[in-house]
Formats: sequence, structure tokens, C-alpha cells
Amino acid sequence: MQNGIVLITDNEKTELAVKNKILLLRNTDVFESIRHDYCFDKVKEKIPRLVIYHYCSNNEEYLLNFLQKVNQTNVLKNTSVILLFEEFDENVLCNAFEKGITDFLTEDSTETEFTIRVLWSLKKQEKTSETENIKDILTQLKIIDKTNRVYTENYTYTILKEESKNNWGTFAVIAPDINIRSKISPETLMHTIKNIVRACDILGYASEYKIYLWFKNTPKEDVLKILEKIQKALTQDFKISAGYIETKNIEFDKAEELANKALSKALLKNNTFLYAQEPKKNELINRVNIKNFKERKKNLAKHLDSIISPLFYRTQKIYEEKLFETKISQNVSDGKGLFKLENQKGQSTFSITYPGYTKINIEIIHNIKGHDLKAEKIHTDADELDEKKLEQFLSSFIKDFQIYTK
Repeated sequence: MQNGIVLITDNEKTELAVKNKILLLRNTDVFESIRHDYCFDKVKEKIPRLVIYHYCSNNEEYLLNFLQKVNQTNVLKNTSVILLFEEFDENVLCNAFEKGITDFLTEDSTETEFTIRVLWSLKKQEKTSETENIKDILTQLKIIDKTNRVYTENYTYTILKEESKNNWGTFAVIAPDINIRSKISPETLMHTIKNIVRACDILGYASEYKIYLWFKNTPKEDVLKILEKIQKALTQDFKISAGYIETKNIEFDKAEELANKALSKALLKNNTFLYAQEPKKNELINRVNIKNFKERKKNLAKHLDSIISPLFYRTQKIYEEKLFETKISQNVSDGKGLFKLENQKGQSTFSITYPGYTKINIEIIHNIKGHDLKAEKIHTDADELDEKKLEQFLSSFIKDFQIYTK
């Protein structure tokens, strides 16, 4: 009966009235009436396109229990449900809406109203089924994940960048605070977020516990309220931070960079939402009209400190949970950053210096069992090194350490 309509009622008069209206709609649909007793089991067996639930007084708990079971049953997730009131009850309607009904009618509704709402519910069921079929295909292609049906890490960036070309919006990067990452999975956090945001908002996984969100045509003030709502939906033990930015007059790549920088600063404070603003041209450290050498060097050091400190701190907290029996230390000061790994087999250091105002030097040394297995020096221009590139260097350094100390 997968193309059918089921009416749940114990009233023969209601059954006859609804049946006559249904048969006038379209003769290809199968119509069947069942009683309230064990109605869920019967609906699950028939898998109809539409359920019309006749609600009488004093059975709200039974109704809500039925709706909850329908929502939790995979084969019924696309089934539309219309609540048919014997006597209209606003509180019951609100509670039923929270449980996922599609629409409602009263017994004294006109035939035109009945027809339109039933046809609308059938049409919605068709669209929902069509969407689910598309998502099934995307899941098989690993474009979206099968748990939360959001974009996977390999495709999130591409999807958001294309969307940014067509519409303005606010882009946000969310991550659990560093000290609770072992207590909450990205999947659990994503599930909470998805239940709060709109269907038109775009969600996807990014690297290192990060979740990317795109709020179409939504100003930053509204996004802040949504972020606060997400935090309230989590338990008190689970705190998140976020960086976010409007994209009206900015390319997505730049917006992504600024939002991630804002997130890094927010994670240092814990449970903080920071709005990222694009630096004004006269504030950029690499502007050509700066004539004073010392001022350039000072600005460069300040800029790099704002990148290196959060990155070193965040990386230390992440890998302290993964690299057992390994001491991790890091320090950033006076134009130099040092990240150090040490265990019984040896030690490795990742140092970065910026003595001038145009060049940056990175030196990597792996001293394992008293031997320098690998020593590497990297020189790069200051304006070519961003947080993403530095993060890649540091990740490669840690992977080499893991290999050498196995």
C-alpha cells in the first residue's frame, strides 16, 4: 500500500465522510481506515504516503507517542501526517507540530479546504521522497555523510565557495573548545546544530573538529543569536567557540581565512563567538607605503604572533591526547616560535623566526636516539605564509616524529 492513504479513526461516521472526500481526489490512491488500537503497527506494515489521524479528546499522549514512533521509523520518515480534529485544541496542535505533523484539519472543514490540504500533503511527501533519493545517491558518492546527511570534509569547501558566488550570507566556523574535544564527537555536535538551523542553511565537516556553516542572506546579528541557541542546546559540559563573518563584499577564500583566525582567538578564550572583520588597507603589515623599517618589523612580529600562538596552543592540546608518553611544549616570544616534541626515543623541534620584515625562517630538527635523522630549513616570504600553510608544515613535522619514534 505504499501509494495509499490511511485514516485512523474509531468513528464510522468520520470514516465514511473522509472516504467519500478521498475517493473524489484521485482514483489511483488506495484508501483504508484502521482503528486507534495498534495503529502504529498497522501503519508500519502498510507504509502509506499519507496518514490522517482522527483526534478525539483525552488521547493526546497516545497521539504524541504515535507521531514519535513514525518519526523514528526509517520506512515512515517521508510519510505525511494530517491531524483531523473532532474539536480543535490549540495546545494539542502545538505539541503535535513539535512531533512533526504535516498539517491539520477540523471535521467541519469545507470540501475545498480538505482537498487542498490533502493534495498539498501528498505533494510534500513526493518532494520529501525525491530529496531523500537524491541524498541516498550523494551518500553513496560520499559527498554527504550517512549519519547527519551533511557535506563531507572533501566537499564542504567547494560547495560553500560556489554558493557564495550566487548569494551573500554569513559564514561561520564552529569547533568544540579544546579541553572538551575528547568528550563530544563532531557527529554529536553536528546533530545538535542541524536540529536548530534552517533547512536552507548549508552545513559541512571541515578539518580538526571544525564545522562550517553558511547562513544564506542572513546578517551577522541573527547568526550570533543562532550560535547562542546552539550553545544552549548543548549540555553545560560541552562548550563551543566560533568565528563568523558576513560575505557581502568579500571573496569566500578571504572570508574562510578570517573566520578561522577569529575561531583560533575564540578557542584561546573558550566558549566565545568572535566576529571577524577584514583588516583595512592602512592596517595591513605589508603595505608598500610603510617607510620605517622598525615599524614594519614590529607589525610583522605582531601579525605572526597572532597566527602562531593560537596554532601552537591548539595543536598542543589536540596532540596531547594522541601522543602518549610524549612531552609537548611550545613557546612564542620576541620574534621566535618553538614547538617541541620529546619522549624516551628522542626529541624533535620546530622553530620559526622572523628576524626581518620580509623573510620567515623555519627550521625542523629530528634528533632520535642521538642521531639527527632529518634537519630541514625552510625560507619563505612573509606575505606568502598564512595560518593554513603554517599548519601544513607543523602537521608534517608531527607525522615525521611519529614515524621516527615508532
